[in-house]
Parts: sequence; structure tokens; C-alpha cells
Amino acid sequence: MRILIVEDSAVLRDSLAQGLREAGYAVDAVADGKRGLIYAQTTDYDVIVLDWMLPEMDGLTVLAKIREKRIPAAILMLTAKDTLDDKVRGLTTGADDYLVKPFAFKELLARVQALTRRRHGERSPVVRIGPLTIDTSAKTAHVARGHGAAVALDLSPREYGLLAYLAAHAGKPVPRAELEEHLYDDRSQVFSNAIDSAVAALRGKLDAAGCPAIIHTRRKVGYVLKEGTP
Repeated sequence: MRILIVEDSAVLRDSLAQGLREAGYAVDAVADGKRGLIYAQTTDYDVIVLDWMLPEMDGLTVLAKIREKRIPAAILMLTAKDTLDDKVRGLTTGADDYLVKPFAFKELLARVQALTRRRHGERSPVVRIGPLTIDTSAKTAHVARGHGAAVALDLSPREYGLLAYLAAHAGKPVPRAELEEHLYDDRSQVFSNAIDSAVAALRGKLDAAGCPAIIHTRRKVGYVLKEGTP
């Protein structure tokens, strides 16, 4: 899943980016509202973490322009403004959630996870597809082996992100370009076969855990996660 941080404090911006990357997200981070709007218009983000007080263009204006353009990303506003009227302004302008500074990173991460689920229509953090269970809060995946036994999958952050994104669109073919956009940030060097290689590695780990084939190739399109025949 891919996140955009728009925050003018370098210390906070860098710490949030590092924490979210360690949690398995692809993260882009910019320091002003104008660049934030450009990024939001040119990349399909799952969540945008948007500060209210920004140089060049304030966060509320950025938020309004994002919603005017019907950009579907979920938006978490960060602000020192904690009055009821300020919260109402942010939410009625189109924010999905609101976090008052200072805050604990753990709370921001929980809110980002909840917004990501909402963005993809998931009501529960636990997704089950055949014998595969994915916990999007704990960022873990298990394969049931019968008699109550389950095998935990040892996935890299990139492999987990790929599995979680396919699971969020279970039953629907996901183009390679879309997977690439949501799994790699602007710091990543992406090779032409990166998605195919990541899928091959993920399939190998699922197979080793005893999971039947559930990631199917759609020629000239991409991949679909579904139980049963392709």
C-alpha cells in the first residue's frame, strides 16, 4: 500500500516516513502543499497524511482541491488545531480522519491501517481466502493445514504488501502497473520484471506452506487472487 505524507516539519516528516516504511508501506514525502497536490494528482495513493499548516498552499486548500478532482485517496489531517470548529471544517471539507499534534506514532499507524481498509472496502482487519488468512493489523499471513494447525508465512514487507493488495481486490484481476504503483515509492528502483519476480517468490512461499494455487496469472493483464481454478 502506498502513502503520501505532506508535512513541512523535516523531523516529523522523516520520522513518519521511516516508521511507515518499517511497517511495510511504500511512502512518498513532501514538504509543501503545492507539491503535495501535484503528487496526489499524479499517483494513486491509498492514504494521504496531510498537515493543515503548510507553506505554498495550506492543507485545507489542498484537501478541497483533492476532493474537487474526485481523487479517491483516504485523507488523514494532522494539525495543532484542536477546537471543535476546526475539526468540523476539516471533516466537512473532505478529510476522512483527524489527528491532533502531538500524537503517538502507534495511533497514527492504527488510523492509517483503518483508512486503508476502508479505502478498499474491507470491514474487518482479517481477510480469509480459502486456507489463507491475512491479518492486516498485525501484518501477518497464515495457511490452514487442517486439524486446527496453521503455518505462518515468513514474508518480506514487499511480499506482504503484494499479498495484501491482491487480497484487497480478491477475485478481480489487478494490472501489473497498478501493483507497481502501490508497492513502490519514488525512492525505489523498479526493474521491468519486479512484479513478476515478487509474485514468483510469494507463490513459492505459499506452495511451501501447503497452500493450493490461489494467485493466478491473467495474460496481458496482471494477477488475480482467488480460490479454485483460474
